[in-house]
Amino acid sequence: MAIAFKNVGFKSTDRRFKKILSQPLPIGIKTPLELADGESSLFKMHFQPIGQISDNLSNLVVTNFGERLGRYDYGANLASLTFDLSDTSSFEQEAAYNIKIAVDKFMPFVELETMIVNPIDKSSDISEIPQSMALVEVTITYNVPKLKIIGNKIKAVMYVGG
Repeated sequence: MAIAFKNVGFKSTDRRFKKILSQPLPIGIKTPLELADGESSLFKMHFQPIGQISDNLSNLVVTNFGERLGRYDYGANLASLTFDLSDTSSFEQEAAYNIKIAVDKFMPFVELETMIVNPIDKSSDISEIPQSMALVEVTITYNVPKLKIIGNKIKAVMYVGG
């Protein structure tokens, strides 16, 4: 009986099954976009899930409705609150609600822990703040239990009036 070599198969020790990774594979692009210097990709990339999740959460918080093409309802839509700072407790309540709804919808694996709203003093080193506007820094503490990420923080800075 003749054996066709075409149907013999392969050993598990064959070199085609031993892929050697010299560098870790990138997960996603860092924002804001920066050109990579001396790397194999065009833009700087994230190689760890912690960095990519933080970047995605930051982008979700600062994005307003209608800013993402094809996804009108993407984002926390904090721009709608920019002239409600006169009542600080209401501003914080609405901002927390908008952020929670956006995270529950688009990043349900993230658990929000705390949110702190701090006004930034105009006399600080940030220049070019318009006379009728103020700067507010929103700091969010979050966890990602499945990846054992506990107590990470992101900051978003907003121009507000009122």
